[in-house]
This record gives sequence, C-alpha cells and structure tokens, in this order.
Amino acid sequence: MIVAIMVMLTIHQINSLNNTTSDNYSILQKQRFVFIQNQDDLEQGDNIGAGFDLKDQDLFFSNSYVIKDDILYGGKSKYGVKEYYRRALNKEILSMLVNIKVSPEEIKKSDYQITHSPEFFVNKKILNDDIMSEFEYQYKYREKKQFTKVRITYNKDFLPTKIEWYYKGPEGLKWYTWRTYSYPFKNKAEFDKKLDEEIENIKEIQRENEGD
Repeated sequence: MIVAIMVMLTIHQINSLNNTTSDNYSILQKQRFVFIQNQDDLEQGDNIGAGFDLKDQDLFFSNSYVIKDDILYGGKSKYGVKEYYRRALNKEILSMLVNIKVSPEEIKKSDYQITHSPEFFVNKKILNDDIMSEFEYQYKYREKKQFTKVRITYNKDFLPTKIEWYYKGPEGLKWYTWRTYSYPFKNKAEFDKKLDEEIENIKEIQRENEGD
C-alpha cells in the first residue's frame, strides 16, 4: 500500500513538472518558426542569426549551415543530422525557456519580464551532460564576469523576445543582451524560402573556396 502511494505521488510530481514546463515551451512550439540572434549576430545586422522550424526540425545558421529535409548543408559533424539538430537547438533554445516554472499568468503580472538569479533558471541535472545548453555551460565555467541576475522578456503572446544577463562587462555593471528571439516567418513557405537562400549562399561560399 505504501509503495503504491509513493508511486502515485511520484507520477503526480512528474506530471506536474511536465505540465509546468510545457505551458511555456508549448507556446513557442505552437509558434513553430523562431529567429534567434546572439551578441555577435546583433553586431553584424538584422538578418544574421539562426532560424528553427520546431516542427519539421529544419534550421539555418546564416552563411554557415542548413538542415532541410534531413540533409545537412555546409556544416561537418561526427553526429547524424538528428543529433546535429538537437545539439543546435539545445544551444540556442536555452534550457531555461524549456524548463522555466512560470505560468503565463505570472508573466503577465510581472509586466512580461521575469527576473531571477541564475540558480532559479539553471537545470542542474544536465551540468555534467555533454550537451549542456549555453546557459548551463556559462553557469558552470564562467569564472570572470559572472552574471548575478537573468532576465527574460516576453511579448503579449507570451513568446520570449530577449534574454539578458546582469554582470560587469565592457560597459560596466549593467544588463547585457545574450539572445533575442523574433518571429518573422509567418508560415512554412516563408521559412523554406529562407532555407533555400541560405543553401545557395553556402554553395556560393564553397565554390569561392574551391576557386582559391
């Protein structure tokens, strides 16, 4: 009887966790197409970054590599295409966006900004994983310029638009943008068009390199 109760409690805890995490990430999955820029991308311009189709598992990194229809263009990896995609997704869709235990109602009450310590967001279960997300990696190894606060900004549809870290950087102690998230692709046709453009860019770069 005691064992049965413990099993039921464990199942309830797992279901509660899954429901909490899915509330936020499912909104992003429903949006499906997301364009992400890191600090370096933002310095290069509005069109440089990474795009993901969260349903078909296609992606592009500007002038670097593309995954379309389970084919990898540009990049080289010891992993298969599926694993390549998973690692890229884990890097750009930071674990905090998947695991954050904050409801849309709480986001709204917080004026669409969630600010907490890194400990609140970090997934300590994967700190020793070989595919730690960028956030866990920085949390574990960032000795200098350690960030003390993290802020996620959402739009009115509860989609993330920006992640900022608070630390002492080149411009002093302030908020620094780490990732921005936008949603310029309205449908699969628009996203596929962008994939094809990036594939052509990669092929052109390859031809130029062969000429050298």
